[in-house]
Amino acid sequence: MKNIRIRKFTEAIEASKFQEVIDEVKSLIESTIENSGGDFESFIESFIKEPNEVRIEGLINESDIYDFYLKYRNQIDESLNDINFYDNPPSEIGALGLYEYTIKGTMISVQEFVKQLSK
Repeated sequence: MKNIRIRKFTEAIEASKFQEVIDEVKSLIESTIENSGGDFESFIESFIKEPNEVRIEGLINESDIYDFYLKYRNQIDESLNDINFYDNPPSEIGALGLYEYTIKGTMISVQEFVKQLSK
């Protein structure tokens, strides 16, 4: 009985460990839609299919992406670790320096958070 409670508690923590950053991404998407039109579900589908073509307001400029990383770095790093992002060399994503690696890694984690919104 104790193991079942621990497992349920662990699953609840896992389900909500990124909730704060997912809520922020959702808010940014809603702001983007509000300013440029469309609907939430089709935006998410488009972003998942073409993440380099579809832009989220607030995550367009590198400086904004870096600020987003600084604000949510623990959750971003953990999400990237969950998908084994750090197992691959920076050259695999075309990053030539630490700053670019951070920017590209942050946007890959944003893609993961957007996928969570589609569920």
